[in-house]
Amino acid sequence: MNAQAKLGRGLYLGLLPLALGVLAMVQPGSLSHWFPFPTSCGAITGLPCIFCGTTRALHFLLQGEFGRALYYNWLAFPILVAAVVLYLLFAAELSLDRNLLARLPRPHFRPRSLGVFLTGLVLLWVFQVYLAVSQHKTELLNPRGPLYSLIVR
Repeated sequence: MNAQAKLGRGLYLGLLPLALGVLAMVQPGSLSHWFPFPTSCGAITGLPCIFCGTTRALHFLLQGEFGRALYYNWLAFPILVAAVVLYLLFAAELSLDRNLLARLPRPHFRPRSLGVFLTGLVLLWVFQVYLAVSQHKTELLNPRGPLYSLIVR
């Protein structure tokens, strides 16, 4: 493994626990006053995106509040699992001094597979919008957004 790959993996191993620690301690709702612009596409369009609520969901997941994490965005669970698996993989790569990711098969994107992937993303977005509207998640919806009036009546 080259020095640049080792540096990148070492940074990931050092920064992931730090980022998760900060995320566990800081309430995500308190961060919005630091930014001079809307922090989510739901605030702009009126409807939540696929990842709207994920920061809050990860915060509650790290706090052990699984129900609240599930309420905000169920994708926090696979995202956290993927981050931990990647952390363990990078730790193994650094300890063995071998690039284990190079042995994984590379996906080949063809027009059909790209279409299937994009269709899946659209369906996932529709599911997130359905959950937000049906469960009245007002913190993820913006009634003044242009798409809100088209979907919610």
